[in-house]
Amino acid sequence: MLAQSFTRGRRGSPRSNVPCAATREAYNRTLAMAPAIDPAFLRDSELFENQPPEVIRAVLEQGQLVQFGPGDVVFRQGDEGERLFVVKSGVLEVLASPADGADQVPVAYLGTGEVLGELALLTGSPRSATVRSPERAELFTVEKAVFFDLMDVLPAFSRNLCLVLAKRLEATTLKVPRASGKQLQGNLKYFDLATVIQTLIGSHQTGGLVVNQDKHRVAEIFFFRGNIARAKFRQLVGDDAVFQLFQSQIEGEFSFTGRDVDEDEVQSEISMPAISLLMESVRLQDELPLLKAKLPDAGRVFRQKAAHLSWEDSDTIELAAAVWSRLKRGGSLDELQRDVPRSSYAIYNTVAKLLDTGQIE
Repeated sequence: MLAQSFTRGRRGSPRSNVPCAATREAYNRTLAMAPAIDPAFLRDSELFENQPPEVIRAVLEQGQLVQFGPGDVVFRQGDEGERLFVVKSGVLEVLASPADGADQVPVAYLGTGEVLGELALLTGSPRSATVRSPERAELFTVEKAVFFDLMDVLPAFSRNLCLVLAKRLEATTLKVPRASGKQLQGNLKYFDLATVIQTLIGSHQTGGLVVNQDKHRVAEIFFFRGNIARAKFRQLVGDDAVFQLFQSQIEGEFSFTGRDVDEDEVQSEISMPAISLLMESVRLQDELPLLKAKLPDAGRVFRQKAAHLSWEDSDTIELAAAVWSRLKRGGSLDELQRDVPRSSYAIYNTVAKLLDTGQIE
């Protein structure tokens, strides 16, 4: 959904206030369509996947490829709809203005084979969001006049367009996957991780999101029909793995590959619905710096001071007991994060409470 986003600022990310000239320059880099171009990207698109070969050939002959660099704007919210776009490679970022009139924020990402701009062509309404290229993208574009010509002379194209729009309405109403096999990849310097995850939740995807740092896999999240079923981040699993992913400084590459999975094969390790997990992850991400300001020295060694652990919260007693036991021989926050398999927020919050109640020193 475009109405809600859990975005955070990205280090080194070009912002959306790119001059309109960026769009014109991108179009000036239009490449002539080569006759032998591989049509696979069109067949990956929900609009063209069921089209016969003659329709695919006709579309390729009437369209163009356009390259966009980091920060280039494809179109802006409020622009007239003059073109249909299909993502050939790369990822596009969708931005919308909040109701309070604040700056636009990322609300979704679109990957290979995904279509944008068709509704504005059909309804004549202005663009409902701004779309930009965070990193690099290559788009196949069809002019408005050509789009309507294709509808007039190719009945199969019109029928499939109606089918696609009907499926989108059904997906919105019944919350079923709009498309299987979604593909997303990019560098987290340019992309907002929360919005990537929100996009996969909102489009009810099934598949794996992988994060690599320095060519090593550090995190993996498995989605099933828009819910997070499993998660791993370094030595952590389950809810804490997702929490820690948001609490760590990750600047690596991410990729999502959709795939079909039978429900019988899915065993969930997550305790809450995906959107609740995402909201909680962002909340803890915001609160962790406050705890770190209270406990600025991660190398300071803490030890038990009280004779016995006193802890009233039954939901966190197991964590408190693990931290308490580890501090019997003394330990720092760095050591606790290494030895106790919980997120940084959970460790810091537990130590802060033990310190406030005089049970450690």
